Amino acid sequence: MSSLPALPITAIKAEFGQLLTQHNTVVLSAPPGAGKSTGLPLWLLTLPALTNQKIYLLQPRRLAVKNIANFLASQLGERVGDTIGYRLRHEKSVSAHTRIEVITEGILTQIIQQDAELVGTALIVFDEFHERSLQGDLAFALAREVQTELRDDLKILLMSATIDSDNLLGALPDAVSITSEGRSFPVDIEYQAPTNAQYWREHAVNVIKQQAQQHDGAILVFLPGVGDIRFVAERLASSLPDNTLICPLYGELSLREQQLAIAPSELGVNKVVLATNIAETSLTIEGVNLVIDSGLEKVAIYDSASLLNKLVQKQIAKASAIQRAGRAGRLMPGKCIRLFAKDSFDRRPQYPENAIQQADLLPTLIEAARWGVSALAELPMLELPSASKEQQGWQELESLLIVDRQKRLTAHGGLVAALPCHPRFAHMIFAIKNYSKANNQVLNSDPSLACLMAALLEERDIFRAEQAQHNINLVHRLQLFTENSFTNNGLMKRIVKQAQIVAKRADISFNINNISLENTGLILALAYPERVAKVRGRANVNSGVSACSFLCANGKGAQVNSDDALANEEFLVLAQLMQFNHQLSAKLAASIDLSAIELLFSEQVIAQDNATFDTTTGKIIARHQSKLGALVLNEQKVSTGLNEQNISTMWCDLVRQKGLSFLNWQAKDIALKARWQWLNHYVSELKLPMIDEDYLLNHLPIWFAPFVGAIKSKAQLDKIDLSAMLLSLLDYQQQQQLKHAAPTVFIGPTGRHCPITYNQEKSPKVSLPMQELYGLTQTPCVGIITGNTAIAGIPLLLELLSPAQRPIQVTQDLVQFWQGSYQAVQKDMKSRYPKHYWPDDPANAVATNKTKRHIKTT
Repeated sequence: MSSLPALPITAIKAEFGQLLTQHNTVVLSAPPGAGKSTGLPLWLLTLPALTNQKIYLLQPRRLAVKNIANFLASQLGERVGDTIGYRLRHEKSVSAHTRIEVITEGILTQIIQQDAELVGTALIVFDEFHERSLQGDLAFALAREVQTELRDDLKILLMSATIDSDNLLGALPDAVSITSEGRSFPVDIEYQAPTNAQYWREHAVNVIKQQAQQHDGAILVFLPGVGDIRFVAERLASSLPDNTLICPLYGELSLREQQLAIAPSELGVNKVVLATNIAETSLTIEGVNLVIDSGLEKVAIYDSASLLNKLVQKQIAKASAIQRAGRAGRLMPGKCIRLFAKDSFDRRPQYPENAIQQADLLPTLIEAARWGVSALAELPMLELPSASKEQQGWQELESLLIVDRQKRLTAHGGLVAALPCHPRFAHMIFAIKNYSKANNQVLNSDPSLACLMAALLEERDIFRAEQAQHNINLVHRLQLFTENSFTNNGLMKRIVKQAQIVAKRADISFNINNISLENTGLILALAYPERVAKVRGRANVNSGVSACSFLCANGKGAQVNSDDALANEEFLVLAQLMQFNHQLSAKLAASIDLSAIELLFSEQVIAQDNATFDTTTGKIIARHQSKLGALVLNEQKVSTGLNEQNISTMWCDLVRQKGLSFLNWQAKDIALKARWQWLNHYVSELKLPMIDEDYLLNHLPIWFAPFVGAIKSKAQLDKIDLSAMLLSLLDYQQQQQLKHAAPTVFIGPTGRHCPITYNQEKSPKVSLPMQELYGLTQTPCVGIITGNTAIAGIPLLLELLSPAQRPIQVTQDLVQFWQGSYQAVQKDMKSRYPKHYWPDDPANAVATNKTKRHIKTT
């Protein structure tokens, strides 16, 4: 074994060994640079409690897996694959002598699924446990269930620099904790926020240039994404000193490129490492004592509505910012320049949001079903997704025939679960394999095309951004493989290797030279049946429409650039989408024929007679349609086939689309709605239905559909009695309560019917001549209900009119008006209208609508 440097974590070696020997669940907190990833694993080989047994060391990032395995093996003076090995999804280096396997969480899940008792395994180490992910949470839940239900001797060690120990220990009552103080090299923090946050990348370039001119040593720069790394690298290329090396560091680089960024620089050579957040943990980059932190990261958030992972740029949490700054002080005193303001840091949350709330659940749910549970709550998960999101995931698996209605794996689902790719792609591979055997006369495609497509779609696009911008055709990517154009391209070689591994696991003979691309769209539709799409609008320069619009089977719309070759197709399958300004655009797609759709989805295609509204004539037309979800695959006019159900459904759909304003509301209909809504607000004891727009649109089948089945034109629709239709929502007693509690008119002492106006105000308004209220000693009320919950009512707002019908006074208290301001009104009225009757005691006078002469004669 090589002599190890004195690591800070060595101070707790004896205590740690004793703790792990005596307890099965241990939580270790150690700051960056303490040696928990590079020193502690080698101690485990010497612990008597773990002798001759397997140890799994989990890393949340693939980049760290290989580099840590290489480092640990070098400390033992061995090759990777001897005592220390590693395993990734499509790559491994292990042997019969391997004691420590460095793996990702997904690999642990597969190991447990294949060997539930983990025979021969003594310890599972979850490194960087604060980097919570859905895969990590599932792997931990399965390991925990094995420990508590099957192997009470299995040990679990959780390690992190910024772990939330209190909450974790609360969730794990049997766990014990230990802390390493680590090496405490001071790191000075500076804040240099850009004056305009929109141009933060340009600001980052300027800061890096300035620091590179005066700093001697390695600089580590944290940037949110690969695109940002390329942007900064290109602008730094010609402006840094000649002895400065620019080293990108992100997960998709080769091992050699990654190690170039990590290894010490040659004498006299400075290094600027441009890294994503993969450099926050586990890896020590030699010589770094200056960190420049953008304070940003790219987070993949799964949108279940569009079935796409969106990379969203977000501010990092405080814990991540502290972790990044700590990289500058691992080996010596250092400095961290944060490219954001101090108050921005103070406002950030302490820990990042767990990815379980924003991840694609399908890979997790299929593993849960494979484990034998029908809900994630049946596993000891540290956090659960929302119930609605989980339910939607189960429904998607059921639609792909992976699970049955009881959420148990089907025979097909068992095959899918064992394949090392996304469930959608595994389903695609086995479905086309079985379909090809049964329908060789139809399909000329070997299932190996499906394996190549799965491997291609799980990697980043092989076309650069400028190539892909106006070329979304998946076939054009696949052609490069079938033409053997991949031999000198590292990414494409990796894709072919992954396709070969998947094909072998699926018992498919893979031959890149014999693949036919003829049925690419059909195969893709097996993975994404929801994203079979039909054109619904072509680009039109004259009308200012610059893109073609497609409608997907799931009802979502997406755009295709008008200058893309696929824009002229009628049907597409959309493999990848991107979202910009709330608009989905196709990023990768393949064309598909109508005949292939009808063949593939013969059981899902529904033939039906539908009524459609012709906006030109304003009449209903009968059409025979075949539909796949929201898509009308084809249709034709028919002379018969219209029935009342078809027609009423069409009218309901049209009203939902256009809103209630599409209907011809008369004054009496509007007045009825106003009375009803007034009662809902001020006399809620009646418990009448809430007839706002949302309620009415959601209940069209109840109050609207029964009355419109025989109506075949908009002209006829405009004549229907909407008031009668609305009243159908009420039973007879409720209609009587509405009529009594919110009358349409007030009938005064003279018998005049005065309309009552209802609105949002508590007191409805009625207007009538003041003379017709003589003799009334109480203000008229509405909203009166009787019975068990008797209510006295709400006074009307009386607008008193002159004989010329002009307003003279407004009151809600008639008695007070008679006794008070009436005298001033009386004086004014006598002078203006001397022929009319203005008594001195209106409360005891007789109401009239006549002049004094007529009163005397009668």
